[in-house]
Amino acid sequence: MAENSTTGTRRRWSTYVIDSHHRLVYLDQDMLEAMPSAKLGDRCYEVVRGEEMPCSDCPWGEGIEERLGRSVLFNHRMRCWFEATCVDVEWPGHGPCMLVASRSIDGSSKNLFLELDDNSVYDELIEVDLKQATYRVLYHESGKYLMPDMAGTFDRSVFESTLSMIHEDDRERYRSLWSRESLERVFERGEKIAGEEFRMRLTSGAWNWVSYTIVPLVDGRYSDCASIMCFITDVQKRKEREAARLESNAGAALDCERDAVTGLWGARPFLDGVEGMLSKTDSARAFEVAYIDIEHFKVLNDWYGREVGDRMLRVLAERLSTFCERYGGLVGYFGSDDFVALLPAGASREGDLEAAIGTIAPDHEMQVSFFPAIGVCMIDDPAVPVSALCDRAMIAMNTVKGTYARRIAWYDRSMGLELEQEPKMLAEIQRALDAREFVLYAQPQCNIRTGRIVGFEILVRWNHPEKGLVAPGEFVPFLEKTGFIVYLDRYVWDATAHALADWIERGLHPVPASVNVSRADVRAIDIVDEFERIVEKHGIDRSLLEIEITESAYAEDESVSRLVNDLQLRGFTVLMDDFGSGYSSLNMLKNIGVDTLKIDMGLLRSDFDDDNRSEGILEAVAGMARLMDMPVIAEGVETEEQVEFLRRIGCDYVQGYYFYRPMPQGDFEKLLSNEDLIDRRGMISRVVDDIDLADLVQDGGVASRSILENLLGGMAVYGVYDDHFELLQVNNGYYQVTGCNPTDLGERQTWIYRMLHPDDLPKVLAMFDRAENHPIAGAEATFRRYRLSGELGWFHLKAYFLKREGGRRIFYAGISDVTEQKRQEEALLSSRAVLDSVLNVATTKGKIDSLAEEYRSIASHLFAQSVPCGLIGGYCEEGFPLFYANHHLVSMLGYESFDEFVDAIDGLVANTIHPDDLAQVMEDIGPTYYEGLSYETRYRMPRKDGSWVWTLDRGRVLRAEDGRLAIASVCWEIAEDPCGAADLSNSRGGA
Repeated sequence: MAENSTTGTRRRWSTYVIDSHHRLVYLDQDMLEAMPSAKLGDRCYEVVRGEEMPCSDCPWGEGIEERLGRSVLFNHRMRCWFEATCVDVEWPGHGPCMLVASRSIDGSSKNLFLELDDNSVYDELIEVDLKQATYRVLYHESGKYLMPDMAGTFDRSVFESTLSMIHEDDRERYRSLWSRESLERVFERGEKIAGEEFRMRLTSGAWNWVSYTIVPLVDGRYSDCASIMCFITDVQKRKEREAARLESNAGAALDCERDAVTGLWGARPFLDGVEGMLSKTDSARAFEVAYIDIEHFKVLNDWYGREVGDRMLRVLAERLSTFCERYGGLVGYFGSDDFVALLPAGASREGDLEAAIGTIAPDHEMQVSFFPAIGVCMIDDPAVPVSALCDRAMIAMNTVKGTYARRIAWYDRSMGLELEQEPKMLAEIQRALDAREFVLYAQPQCNIRTGRIVGFEILVRWNHPEKGLVAPGEFVPFLEKTGFIVYLDRYVWDATAHALADWIERGLHPVPASVNVSRADVRAIDIVDEFERIVEKHGIDRSLLEIEITESAYAEDESVSRLVNDLQLRGFTVLMDDFGSGYSSLNMLKNIGVDTLKIDMGLLRSDFDDDNRSEGILEAVAGMARLMDMPVIAEGVETEEQVEFLRRIGCDYVQGYYFYRPMPQGDFEKLLSNEDLIDRRGMISRVVDDIDLADLVQDGGVASRSILENLLGGMAVYGVYDDHFELLQVNNGYYQVTGCNPTDLGERQTWIYRMLHPDDLPKVLAMFDRAENHPIAGAEATFRRYRLSGELGWFHLKAYFLKREGGRRIFYAGISDVTEQKRQEEALLSSRAVLDSVLNVATTKGKIDSLAEEYRSIASHLFAQSVPCGLIGGYCEEGFPLFYANHHLVSMLGYESFDEFVDAIDGLVANTIHPDDLAQVMEDIGPTYYEGLSYETRYRMPRKDGSWVWTLDRGRVLRAEDGRLAIASVCWEIAEDPCGAADLSNSRGGA
């Protein structure tokens, strides 16, 4: 870096990055110190150079390839010269951008102007010292223009001699440019003169259009400096293009300012028109500015082509024009999919601008719609430039992107303050990355049927030194917006690979870990090379590091399909994350070919219940994935109801709070060390084919119908009204279950609801309501119903919604007789000898009601087989905390009361097993607990008097209502020789 030889102080480089819309996307610390008011999202020409429009020497202007590299620029706002280097870069999250590194030039370093080469933005650069009345040509394009001597006295005779180089029609304006009044304005007001255009004579004798820019040169050492710099720039090609456009439009000057696709004013004429409207009104506060953007417009262009995209732009332009005409407003088109409108204050609310625009579909036959996002800014300060008001409206608009419940927002100061905080946040995150304050969290992914862990997703938390643990929702959205998410993602990928390698070295044998790849990552870096580098660096197998790419990245970037294929060829497993949260397509699964699909349980939110489609969508996705041998993970699973639904539709793997919350790395390591919790086979596709019921009964013959009847049991179709229901159709199985006959049933068909016990009718009607809300899962209820004999029986009905028809709803349902089961349950509940302890143990608060309904029936079945005997249960946790014990078991062991028994075993079922027998018992039960596990074992139990009694224990693993696994077992006292229990076991049959 060069030193300032005169002052001895270092002239520091300041760096910033701008996108193709001239917006700042990055500011380094030096730039923030130099321009503390600048913030991300500002237009560079406004905050950096104090201009109202893009600078004429902007590297994003025409001839961009000629503007890269080194140049010298004048900053009007700071009133000084800068040496600048411009580099074309791909900036994460923003695509093609321009990186500008600059440092100030004072009077002592003007020799930098002499270093400009033939790629300079300017053809001629002249320094004029008005105080000394001298001039010097600092840069000259040899052989192009007729020029005076390279240096000399700047007096009237020299000035008059230059007139011969200017076209006679332009000389009056040229004199005005160099008039005393004009030059005084340059110094006294700090204004520059830019964009004055003249025809200048070439050495060939032809005339060439040039643009003159005159700016003061501020010398930090001398306050009375009176030097100016005059830049002469060739604008001939631009003039020729303007003339061609005018000619093609038959000389219609107005038309050349309108966009060819939308027919609306472009940005500059729109802003001029707004200024004109505001100047004619008494108060600018009578207006508001609206900014409109079509969300996911790039997706639309990629899917349907630019022609369809242009057609949608015209549709939106027409709707906005109609709205503005109605309210006396003005609308303009700012390029891409951005529109801006000036409206009377309150028009956007009064006229419901959101509804007036509506959604936009590419074609009436296409079922995909795109949603405009709208931001509105009230004009509350007439001094604020119109361009700044447009920016504020855009800030408001950005707050509604991705939130489909609300598509319009009004700007308030908090939005601007939030934007001002972004540079500070960016610097803070960079510091946190350097200090490794971001820590890994893991959320296990489980087999839905066994509960065992098959993998885990890596998440991140910020362990802030002052704020403590910061959730990702507070920093990830900001990082995604700024593109800085790339740096955090690479940090997480590397830290995950390091953790996997560390676990392997310590003998923990991890299951696969999945990490997230964002859209910004895909655009900014070579994903394949990055992951290859990481696994080679840490020496781990590629199968252990899985890659989740969000669904939106697949939809918006065609290159992702190639990326997935490349990753798979290298041995990586690729998951599609958040399927169903955006522009999902079932065809996308076929076209991209990922290894595993993650579906978003957000589809089952209550706000989707009205249309009854969300469950059907999830079932269709799971079904298609099975056909493609693609494992499916449902993420965001939080309730038992969701788990049951996912089981029914064939989703084998789940992730969510119902099983495990995200946990620190240390807690997850403890899970890895417990072999009973881990399934190292990971996620695999189903090996055994699913039964296709249609194939079993496809011939429609008598045998097929009999198979179907036996499979389905009792079936009925009901018509349900607000306060009653009627029977519409039944099958033969219905008569077998209910004991009814066609004749008697026909008489009762329309008032079948009266066959229910009156107290149970509300329960059944509520069940039909639930079934309508969950058309895939259906709903069920157990109720009392009278038989033809008048006897009251118990029946179970599971119903599914079919359709609405007139004033009723149609359901089909399966019905079964559960009278015997209910009798067993009632016997279980009423028998103090068996259930005193099961229902009312004060120390454990255990109740048979805490078992799910399906397990209450199992408990009843055990009771029916085993009474009189001992019943005992414990949770599948360390020491088996006592769940229940019955009176018979307490008496068998010689205790007077349940409380005495609990105190003696310290509340742990493991303490009822002889220490020498415990290892065999654990082996008989098995290393892994899961619902439905059955076992049989023998061991010695301790009596109160200190003796031991041999028992035969037969049990089953159940899930309590609180979600915990528990063992319910039946115990018989047997002979001291455990082999002598064989006859007893055989005589009682299998459990």
